[in-house]
Amino acid sequence: MKNRRMFPMFVLAFLAVAFLGVAGLAQAQGPAATPTMAMDSLQRAIVAETWTLTPQRTARAGFTGLPLRICEGTYCGELAKMPIGTPVGILVDDREGWALVHVPSLNKYGWVNTNNIVF
Repeated sequence: MKNRRMFPMFVLAFLAVAFLGVAGLAQAQGPAATPTMAMDSLQRAIVAETWTLTPQRTARAGFTGLPLRICEGTYCGELAKMPIGTPVGILVDDREGWALVHVPSLNKYGWVNTNNIVF
């Protein structure tokens, strides 16, 4: 009779120790680093418009001073100005003249007019 009670308690104790060990290991490693963790709130809002951070294709800035914008439109604020030839990774091309891009040299995401980039 004593052995019947002992086995379930042993299993329960083993599972508790295993669970606590895995939880402790995950906590010791810290949170997983994601690209969006290092971004400010504006960059996170811009990136929220896409489902991937993997560029679909690449292009280059077509002229010096090409503005990287907050949204689609010339009325949108500028995040940065890019020199001619700056490589950009295109995440979203809306086919209406604007593309959401990642600029590795600036480590920024934003919108550019597709008439001003060279594919």
